[in-house]
Amino acid sequence: MHALLLKAPQELSYEEVPVPTPGPGDLLIKVKATTTCGTDLKAFRRGHPMIPMPGPLGHEYSGVVVAAGEGAKFKVGDPIMGVHSAPCQTCYWCQHGQENLCETIMATMVLGSYAEYLLIPKRIADLNVFDKPDSISFEMASLLEPLACVAQGVSKLPLTPDSSVLVIGPGAIGLMFVAALKAVGVEDVTLAGRNAGRLAVGESLGAKTSFITEIPFGNPNRYDIVVECTGQVEVWEWSVNYSRRGGTVMLFGGCPSGTRASFDTAHLHYDQVTLLSPFHFGTDAVKMSRDWLLNSNMDLSPIISGERKLKEGRAVLEDLEASRGLKYVFKP
Repeated sequence: MHALLLKAPQELSYEEVPVPTPGPGDLLIKVKATTTCGTDLKAFRRGHPMIPMPGPLGHEYSGVVVAAGEGAKFKVGDPIMGVHSAPCQTCYWCQHGQENLCETIMATMVLGSYAEYLLIPKRIADLNVFDKPDSISFEMASLLEPLACVAQGVSKLPLTPDSSVLVIGPGAIGLMFVAALKAVGVEDVTLAGRNAGRLAVGESLGAKTSFITEIPFGNPNRYDIVVECTGQVEVWEWSVNYSRRGGTVMLFGGCPSGTRASFDTAHLHYDQVTLLSPFHFGTDAVKMSRDWLLNSNMDLSPIISGERKLKEGRAVLEDLEASRGLKYVFKP
C-alpha cells in the first residue's frame, strides 16, 4: 500500500509499505477519508514528542473494515468512524474520572491514517470505534477525533445559554469550538483572529467576529469565558485579560515544549479567574463528539478546504503552514 511517512522535520516521503495484518480483536480498515491536523503540521515543522520519526503520520480517519481479528467488535464490510487512542480503564487516572490523562493513552495511540489501509488495535477498536451510518459522509466522520478534543474542553466549561464566549484563533479547532458552543445552545460567541477568510467561515458557523489588528485588542474584562486556540505564548498571556471577574479562561492551544507564560497575578487572584488547560479526550468526549456529528445541526463542511492526493502530502502541509486552507481531506 502507499503511505506518507515522516522521516524527519520537513522531510515527508510517499512510499510503498506492507499492508498490516490484524491480530485478535484488531481491525484493518480501508481508509475512505483522513483529514489533516494541526498536530501533524507541528510534527512536520519541528517534530513532536508523541510522533516517532521516522514513522507513519495521520490520525483522523474513517473507513471500511477489510479484515478483522478473532473476536473483533466489527466485521468485514462494516463502515466505521473512530479515534486514534483509548484509555486503559485500569490506571489511577482512569479510575478517578480522568481517562484523558491515562498513563498509557499516548503510548498506545495509532498513527498512519495517511495511507491506503490502517490497523486499529483491539484496545481502540473496542472502546473508541463506532459504526458509521449512511447519514454522515466518510469525510465528516473523519472529524470525530478533533471534535472529541473540543468536546473534552467544552465539557469542562461552566456554560449557560447566556454565557458570553470569546474564541481566539480562527483555525480549524477554533472554528470547531464555535460550532460546538452553538450546538450546546450558547448564543453569544465571538471569534477573534487575523485571517479574514477564516473569520468569514466563523460567521457562517454562527459567530460574531473581531479582526485583530494588534495585540491586545478590543475591550478587556468583558467575557464570561475565553477559549485560547492559537498555542502562542504571547496570546496565552493576554487572553487572560479578556475574562470578566469570576470568569474562566481555557488555554486550549498547545505551546512548544519548554516555553513559559506569565500572567497578571492581581487579575487572576482578586478577580477570581479560573484557568483551565484540557488535554486530549476521554471516552465520554468521543461519544459527545459523535452525537454532535450525527444528531445536531452542526455542519463542519466549511472547515474542509478541499480534497488532495496522498502523494501531494508535502505540498498540502506547506499550504497549511502558509495558512492556505484549514483542513484538507485525503481519500486514499
